[in-house]
Amino acid sequence: MATILTVNELAETLDTTPRTARKFLRSITPVEEQPGKGGRWQIKKADVRSLTKKFATYAEEHTRPATEDDEPDEALDTEQNGDGTL
Repeated sequence: MATILTVNELAETLDTTPRTARKFLRSITPVEEQPGKGGRWQIKKADVRSLTKKFATYAEEHTRPATEDDEPDEALDTEQNGDGTL
């Protein structure tokens, strides 16, 4: 019998979150083969190698490039002085 992984276990293997792992699985699985609402994904351990390769491509396509806006701004320092003012 094949070993079955949960989405959480797959996410750990892919070094991502379970939410991202589910989005990825939905993106590569035809709608009629997806588990229904409240259903559980059952991933065969034998499929993990191919899923890892597919996920690498998925992650590249769905990762937003960093922008200057992503850098912390020192002007937005919110530490308060001892008197309660900024």
